[in-house]
Amino acid sequence: MNKSEFKQRLSNIKSATSVSGKKYSSIRVFGDSIEFMRENKTKSESISITELHQLFTIENSISTSIAKLYISGRVQSPAVAIINELKSNPNFPSKKIITDYIDNSIVENKKQKKSIDNIKDETRFFIAFSELIGKDYLISKSIGKPVSSSHLFLSKNFENYNFNKKIKDCYLNILIDLKSNKQFDSDSLSHHIDGIISNHPILKNRIIEFDEEQHFTPARLDTINNLREILPNNYFSKFYLICKDLNYLNDHVLKKHRIKNKLKNIPKSFIEFVDWLEQSNEKSSGYISNKKGFDFLGGRIAQRAYYDCLRDTAHLSNMNDNFESPLRFSKKTFEDTEKIDFKLIKSNRIKEIIIEILKKDYDIRISNT
Repeated sequence: MNKSEFKQRLSNIKSATSVSGKKYSSIRVFGDSIEFMRENKTKSESISITELHQLFTIENSISTSIAKLYISGRVQSPAVAIINELKSNPNFPSKKIITDYIDNSIVENKKQKKSIDNIKDETRFFIAFSELIGKDYLISKSIGKPVSSSHLFLSKNFENYNFNKKIKDCYLNILIDLKSNKQFDSDSLSHHIDGIISNHPILKNRIIEFDEEQHFTPARLDTINNLREILPNNYFSKFYLICKDLNYLNDHVLKKHRIKNKLKNIPKSFIEFVDWLEQSNEKSSGYISNKKGFDFLGGRIAQRAYYDCLRDTAHLSNMNDNFESPLRFSKKTFEDTEKIDFKLIKSNRIKEIIIEILKKDYDIRISNT
């Protein structure tokens, strides 16, 4: 349905009701907006028809959390109510307009295709994951439910976790490999977590991360070698191989960090990588700048690897004794499986691959219902 027809159909709607029973009346099309009045309010509000059309066209299952990805302002609930009212019309076409987030064969114009391309890969992953396990079990900023310190203890300083001696020794080795001066504050990192599974009957309570290119660095490679001493393998073997892939390192990982030079070989250590970075005369940027605890060029890369370690081991702290080991999914695994960019993988296939990874890497079996 093109925008013109969509707009025409909207003009027939006079009122709508949300799933929670909220009433919206005096609905009318005005220019490129649709205006409405909330129940018990005297001032009208408006929704961009362009944004509403994108939400309607791209998404199959529509909720307020998904609407937040498209609809600006605090009008997601009325936007969903209006679309539901539109679909409830007996003259509404029964054939699905679109079957997935990405179906380029029926994208109607370049502007709309650009809107699809701008949906983050992480967002698509977590929307698919929430549909797979049930949105009530997932906390993630990607579905409008950001993680906070009330959900999990995650300090920037590993000393604050009350880890046992073996884990502390592991961290001391990690921080030597990452050239750290160990000058960390105690601020929380919880709000940086991609997502948390909460009280799921099978998955229980866990951190869940979707790892894109920037995570597979020589720094992460060194930390994996250390973490293997205290954690089960799970994703480590797979992530280790990604970190050792020279082509992926040059074409994707370094590119993600805005590093222009190419490596001839996989560095033997992160320290060797930092030496190469300094000799390459790379211009400093936020992607490779020095950070607290990592005061050198490439410090941001080391900091990310260290923060990944804190997520990997958070469940080992008595501060988080109700948590199981984390689940990590690499973007590259999905792309290697389908032989296409992640943004082109359909939602149902993302769910199927998630199920396969859970079974193979974690011996966890869930179904796609």
